[in-house]
Amino acid sequence: MKRFLAIAVLAGVAAAGANAAPLTKQNGRSPASTSFMSICAAAGFADFGYCNGDTTRFTNITGRINAVQAKAGVYNLDLTFTNLVPGASYRLYGNRSGLTPTPGVVIGFFPVGKTVAGLDGTASFSYQTTDPTNLGFDLNVASAPTDPGDVTVATSWWSKQWLERNADSTLYALAS
Repeated sequence: MKRFLAIAVLAGVAAAGANAAPLTKQNGRSPASTSFMSICAAAGFADFGYCNGDTTRFTNITGRINAVQAKAGVYNLDLTFTNLVPGASYRLYGNRSGLTPTPGVVIGFFPVGKTVAGLDGTASFSYQTTDPTNLGFDLNVASAPTDPGDVTVATSWWSKQWLERNADSTLYALAS
């Protein structure tokens, strides 16, 4: 009987853990970040890639990070970008080096994923991390329908809008 009771208690604890709400959920009105800016508007990048000196190029692209901490120390990040070229391929890169960005110096980037923007100009990526501190992202156009390449169009890394952790484990982006 004691063995049966111990098994029942363990099963109940496991079921409660499986059905528990996430520790941190920042979806909806309070995303972890909306701090993405056009690479052309970042200091020192007006002549980078497709900018051609136009600091307003790509300013219509918006990005958003929703964060869910399903268990202590594990963050599931959902990144969504809008106003992209429908049908173009995009790559997302991450960087958590915490180094001061220097135009022309590319250190510490890692690939997050590649996708094709939908007909509505939206692209989404998912990334899981145990350490969101100093984490920033670059959205690159991997190949446009008329122009192949892999060039940054929106950034939170080069603009120093990196993710940081609040005392309650929610995330926020540094202001540039």
